[in-house]
Amino acid sequence: MIVDDLSGISMQELLAARDWQAKYRLIAQWGRLIQPKLEIRLEAHLIKGCEVSAWLTHDYKNSVHSFSFDSDSRVINGLAALLLIHIDKKTSAEINLFSAEALFETLGLEKHLTPSRNNGLRGMVKRVEELLVSVHPC
Repeated sequence: MIVDDLSGISMQELLAARDWQAKYRLIAQWGRLIQPKLEIRLEAHLIKGCEVSAWLTHDYKNSVHSFSFDSDSRVINGLAALLLIHIDKKTSAEINLFSAEALFETLGLEKHLTPSRNNGLRGMVKRVEELLVSVHPC
């Protein structure tokens, strides 16, 4: 399976961007880091709520969560990359310390993204939560 190299993503760079357009361009650039993964494009991995088709897979080994994402939208891929740098290759305890809502609020994503992209972003977070619960029910 293809593993995306997200090491070039810098939250500091995103936070330092001077305006929304600069942030948006950076997110779109990050979208190029997500490589096509035709093998995960299955109904079982489809994220509900995204206007464009997007897929997320999850693996849990040795107490570490691994995620894989694919979409045809560069912006959705960039938003997924932003989420993945906080949750991929992390333990449940590390992921539980992360607040996607706080991150999105800090970045102003809710007020700047279109409603369909906001729905897609919320759909990604919801799917991650479902996958985590499937590993650690209640």
